[in-house]
Amino acid sequence: MKNNIIKTTGLILCFTFLMTACTKKTEQKPVTETRTIVDQVGHTVVLPKEVNRVVIASVWPLASAYCLMFGTDKLVGLDPAIISAAENSMLIKVAPDIVKIESGFSKNGSLNAEELLKLKPDVVLYATGVMEDYDIATQAGIPAVGFSLSVKDFNAVETIFTWMDLLAEVMGTSYDTSEYIEYADKMQKMIAERLSGLSEEEKPAAMIIHRYSDTTLQIPGTGTWGDYWITASGARNVANENKGTPQVTVEEVYRWNPDRIYITNFSDAIPEDLYNNTFQNYDWSNIRAVKEKNVYKMPLGIYRWYVTNTDSPLTLLWLAKEHHPDLFADIDVNQEIKEFYKKFYKINLSDADIQQIYTPKREAAGGIKK
Repeated sequence: MKNNIIKTTGLILCFTFLMTACTKKTEQKPVTETRTIVDQVGHTVVLPKEVNRVVIASVWPLASAYCLMFGTDKLVGLDPAIISAAENSMLIKVAPDIVKIESGFSKNGSLNAEELLKLKPDVVLYATGVMEDYDIATQAGIPAVGFSLSVKDFNAVETIFTWMDLLAEVMGTSYDTSEYIEYADKMQKMIAERLSGLSEEEKPAAMIIHRYSDTTLQIPGTGTWGDYWITASGARNVANENKGTPQVTVEEVYRWNPDRIYITNFSDAIPEDLYNNTFQNYDWSNIRAVKEKNVYKMPLGIYRWYVTNTDSPLTLLWLAKEHHPDLFADIDVNQEIKEFYKKFYKINLSDADIQQIYTPKREAAGGIKK
């Protein structure tokens, strides 16, 4: 009997020891829960169940959607180009802390893996045209989610819908975009209906300058944001004989002779540069848009209006009224902008704010990655 008691006690102690050891082992190496999503490259990306640290790299316009949906919470890194735009835009009013977010992980458009790792991100968000961002992030062991600029054939309004949906998936939460989408859809349909009866001859010839300097003149042709904006707002893209955004000669511009010229915020050029022939190698004096003072800088609202962002419905309205003021005489675009910002961004814009949107500073310029 005594030996049986000793054996039983020993077995109990051994079992207790094993259970304790197993428990300690489990506590030391917790199982991290994950989930998967599919991005706009088609990659299946494994993310932690809860994303708490986000870096936005080359997909610069996405910051407008992120701040609309989530504020600046969980943002730990932003490409410097996002911050330079924010400092000179209305985004600083919506998310004043955005300028304090770390940006040193990106230099001259390239990610630094070592600096990126210091931010301990749960995910890096990048533009699908910049696959080197994907390579650098994933090689550093960081999940990377791609957002495509051409996912809706450069329809900027509908592209931002898809970005907002994917962003909600990344963050592992639901976000009600129905009110925003309803507004944007109505805007698109209203504009399309009013423009539907126009003949080609009634549409002004327009051109967008993407980049402009002493040595560079890039004009968007087909398959670009520029072509979408011009055609959707009731104009003709004079550069539609080209595809993409190539370097062109001033002789080509002479031949096109546009009625209207727009300059993006990815160039620091302003209308006065064309009026005064500021840059060498270009003489704009005989171009119809210049002679009639119909050169405009594209606005900078929550972000640069040339590319997709959450202001895109307003961009479409502004351009449509610029091209066909009689068809949109009943709409006060300035008031529409104020109401949009109050409804969706919860801020009240002054007349001075509206003027700032229409006249961006040179220093707000920055490049864009394709």
